[in-house]
Amino acid sequence: MQVPQLTAAGCILTKFFIDVWWIQVAQEKKKVKKTKQGKASISLKTAKRLKAAAIILVVLILVFIAAAQFGGVTFSTIGDYVESAVAGLGSGEGYPYSVNGVSINDASITNSDLVLMSDDYVKVLNSTAKELSALSHNYDHPVMASNSGRILLYDAGGKKFRVQSKTRILYEKETEHIILTGAIGKDGSVAVATRADGAESMLTVIDGNRKEVFVWKCSKEHIVSCDVSDNGKNFVVSVVGVQNGSVYSKVYMFGKKSDSPVYSFEYSDSAVSTVQFLSNETVMVMGNNVCEVIKDGTAQKIDVTVNTPSKLYISDNNTAILVLSKYSSTTQKIIKVYNKSGTELFTKEIDGLVKSVSTDGKYISVLTDSSVQIYNTKGEMTGFSNVNTDAEKVLVSGRNTYVYSSDMIDKYSSVEKK
Repeated sequence: MQVPQLTAAGCILTKFFIDVWWIQVAQEKKKVKKTKQGKASISLKTAKRLKAAAIILVVLILVFIAAAQFGGVTFSTIGDYVESAVAGLGSGEGYPYSVNGVSINDASITNSDLVLMSDDYVKVLNSTAKELSALSHNYDHPVMASNSGRILLYDAGGKKFRVQSKTRILYEKETEHIILTGAIGKDGSVAVATRADGAESMLTVIDGNRKEVFVWKCSKEHIVSCDVSDNGKNFVVSVVGVQNGSVYSKVYMFGKKSDSPVYSFEYSDSAVSTVQFLSNETVMVMGNNVCEVIKDGTAQKIDVTVNTPSKLYISDNNTAILVLSKYSSTTQKIIKVYNKSGTELFTKEIDGLVKSVSTDGKYISVLTDSSVQIYNTKGEMTGFSNVNTDAEKVLVSGRNTYVYSSDMIDKYSSVEKK
């Protein structure tokens, strides 16, 4: 096997961290105390610091090797890796984590860390409840979306949005018109839907290098949902309009190089509220009376004639959870889980109100009015815990499942039943 070569920039930066590490080692050696036998001994605290520094060094070198071998790793992402590693040194006080009376408007998981959004800040916590960052904002109606370590925050009804990593704000922009909705792709591309001059609405896409790469104006309909494919080359939107007193929806798929749609679908007497990519060519569509998977331009309908769609959650790992109300009941639910190809993995009936669902591609968590239930991708229950009735949202990340309520965040095991 050929050993990949580090780039010149990589060598320089790696050398810098090696120098820093050796300086730290030298400083710690000066602090070493001599035992009675004359042998050097290093304190446990010092050993942990040196071990952490060594880990960061190894991670940095591996990142550069990956960049040389596979490409796609930039100084920005390298900075994120290093800053996150440094911020995560040491441990927090653990869960449950008190939010100190601050109202949490939304929460998500990005690269195994917990992201909390309030009226004033976006905060990131690791699995020990250590605060990696708390970045303030002044948006009146903040809405958050996250994907693979990047967080999009936009002011719905306002004109500002920003993109941040787990530890810093990468950039902020102001739009000409008010923002309707937005999405962020795995490669850092951002899609923002706004009002527009001479049209009802407009979609603008900015790539991971902050360059505007696509603009499309919708003359008659209102954009309600949008998304960016993992590779940043395809964009999907759903629009809603009214004709002759009836509501209708359309779904458009666009490629990066043309503002003419690759395909479009129209839905009469339907309000399509959500469109999301499962993979670069596969899209999941959900509305009040419609649900389907569009794959390679062909729609595969999911039967919702009896059971009403109510929620759709798609993870960074491209696993989807569809929640249906059984016979339109509020207390009898059905969850359907799909992989990135749109293939159904399992169906499960849930007794009780389903408040929230989450998946990381390995585990599927369901929050009811009294419990949190965790399943694997075969539909087998791996974890169960009773929760307080004021629990609002569930988020799963590997063996950790988080539940937040009005005043605190609890952590449960994804693989234990209590």
